[in-house]
Amino acid sequence: MSRFFCWLLCSGCLLAADFPRQWFLHAHNCYPKHGAGYDRIARARRAGLTAFELDLAWSEARSRTVLSHETKLDGHEPTIEQYFFEPFLPELRKLPAGKPGILLFFDFKSDHPGPVKEVYRLLSLHRDLVTTAGTRGDPPDKPLRFGPLTVILTGDNSAIAQFEKLTPDGEPYLAMGNREPLDRKFQENIENYIPAPATAFYRVFNFEWKHIERDPNFQAGPFTPAKRARLQALVKLAHAKGYWLRTWTLNATNADWGTNQNFGSKPAMLERWRAALEAGVEMVVTDEYELAGGFLRAERLAVPRNG
Repeated sequence: MSRFFCWLLCSGCLLAADFPRQWFLHAHNCYPKHGAGYDRIARARRAGLTAFELDLAWSEARSRTVLSHETKLDGHEPTIEQYFFEPFLPELRKLPAGKPGILLFFDFKSDHPGPVKEVYRLLSLHRDLVTTAGTRGDPPDKPLRFGPLTVILTGDNSAIAQFEKLTPDGEPYLAMGNREPLDRKFQENIENYIPAPATAFYRVFNFEWKHIERDPNFQAGPFTPAKRARLQALVKLAHAKGYWLRTWTLNATNADWGTNQNFGSKPAMLERWRAALEAGVEMVVTDEYELAGGFLRAERLAVPRNG
């Protein structure tokens, strides 16, 4: 039995103990870029991943939300329906209610209200499939009502706040929002990272790995005991405040989105993955899809392929 599973069993935090273990590693930027990479989500699924990130931008020319890492578009970006909902809906409808199925991150690249409203419309349209996270005013430790599709919102803080405001009083949240370090700046004192406790909507704290090692991944150097202790302190603080913890992006040598997030070798990356797992981090983002699937299977975190 892994140390992470033991931690889950003994944790007093309902949110942490409730986290589906198969979502520990998930696929970063899992969509095409400039016409290439349409197989990213297929690759991630073949590897055994069930958690995916999609970046959202607004196309003025098309009056539609499209998948893009940038707000400057070339006109070939797919829509959310084309890339995700149309191919996934048949599978989602077959998954059992009340159990976690697929985790989807919508990362807003700007504060434009178009993507916010479109995400809210799509989740409302498929409400019977969506995990709900309580209503305004509910305590953050109220259990989720899992559906086949669970959605977490990341990226632009204003866009996330707009989504929360779209939810009427008394209606359940159809997605969860995340918070991040103030101005994304490194803080020597871990206690300064999370001043506000979780709410029924804001249930995730999302941080770049450089907040653990200070330097970008490609300059990080050895993973020292002091760095491990800093990671453990941040996890403890996040859980005490009622959050799930998510960190991005831990790669070995992948260059799909640049090389700054690479540790330079598979052993160096795996050392961080294991440290995050043992410390109790719920979610780690990576572009190393095949390695991630192998890690989940080796740690017995993956969903069996036959069910």
